[in-house]
Amino acid sequence: MIRVDVYLRAKEATAAPSAEWVARLSERWQQVAERLQQIGTGEIAHLTELEISLVDDKEMSQVHHDFLADPSPTDVITFEHGELLVGVETALRQAKEFESSQHREIALYGIHGMLHLAGYDDQAPDDASRMELRQFELLAQFFPEL
Repeated sequence: MIRVDVYLRAKEATAAPSAEWVARLSERWQQVAERLQQIGTGEIAHLTELEISLVDDKEMSQVHHDFLADPSPTDVITFEHGELLVGVETALRQAKEFESSQHREIALYGIHGMLHLAGYDDQAPDDASRMELRQFELLAQFFPEL
């Protein structure tokens, strides 16, 4: 069994989601992580806990620079040891671009990161298509209101 802890570290960001939404998000991401762990592939199969932090552009840019040599903010960064960083300000920008909601984008980013931990890759076009299909299936299943 995997435990999912969600931390709202973007409290000062104008795009920070409410504590109520973070609690709901945590419950649903827990279910997604359990489902992926049951499949038994990738790093997620062996993790006992998953830490997901909702961060602002400043923190995301710093981590992106430090670990991937890219100073721009991004949507999600996944570490094999079971830590995900989700960019809430990026989610707000992408929501406007895709005519979506920030909540939907945040939920999707967490799922995307967990799929990386389950062994999915999005570098090659075929792999990216397979991953995208699976992430939207999980989004529809665990976040039907989005």
